[in-house]
Amino acid sequence: MDEPIMCPYCGGTKLYQDDDYGLELDTEYWTIHHWECMDCAQSFDKIEVLPASDTFEEINESTIH
Repeated sequence: MDEPIMCPYCGGTKLYQDDDYGLELDTEYWTIHHWECMDCAQSFDKIEVLPASDTFEEINESTIH
C-alpha cells in the first residue's frame, strides 16, 4: 500500500498513521488504513480491497504481483 504524500484537506505533509482495521467478507478482505493530519487535525481513510483467501501467503503474493 502506498502511503499518502499529503492531506487531502489542507495539503499538509505531517501525517500520522493510526492502527489499521481489517474486515473479512465472503469474497473480499478489506484493510482500512486510518490517517490523521497533524497540520489541520482532519482524519481520513484509505481502503485496500483484496480477494479473500485462506492463507497469508496467498494474500501476500497477490499484493506483490
